[in-house]
Amino acid sequence: LVSATFVQRGMAKVDGLVLSSPALQAGLGLVQRRLIDLMYRYAPNKTLSNGLDASKISHNQATVAAYERDRRVHDRISARLARFIDSNGPSVLAAAPGWSVPTLLMFAGDDHLVKSEGSRAFAAAAPRSTVHSQAFEGLYHEIFNEADPSAVFGTLKAWLDVQAPQPRTA
Repeated sequence: LVSATFVQRGMAKVDGLVLSSPALQAGLGLVQRRLIDLMYRYAPNKTLSNGLDASKISHNQATVAAYERDRRVHDRISARLARFIDSNGPSVLAAAPGWSVPTLLMFAGDDHLVKSEGSRAFAAAAPRSTVHSQAFEGLYHEIFNEADPSAVFGTLKAWLDVQAPQPRTA
């Protein structure tokens, strides 16, 4: 979402963009939004549990175990970050019809962290000549860290080969 927002705002020229399960739709309810607004106003850096079930980030148990062991990983989200996600996801979606940067949008079809509907909506609204999208049905959020990520890496390689072909050597 940060990269997509950067491109959407035209903060610098970008030749291409790859998005992996971006947080284009957080799926927050009215009560959650009100709570975030209140916290953002009075304690923007206060954190709460994000409610993420670590077992739903990947079908690869080694990835899940590494995630759970990583001392830098935590289950907290600040009101500031939650508000950024809830505000900027819809802004990026609204910009989709005029999207002009070549973009590969890959997303998990069974994402338990963000709503894949946001990526589907972006793909449906964006120009097909500019945005190539691929849903990986059945995969969890960390599509590059799944039990068999070969299709994900294959999609990325195919897109990169078209966007930045390697010069031929003699």
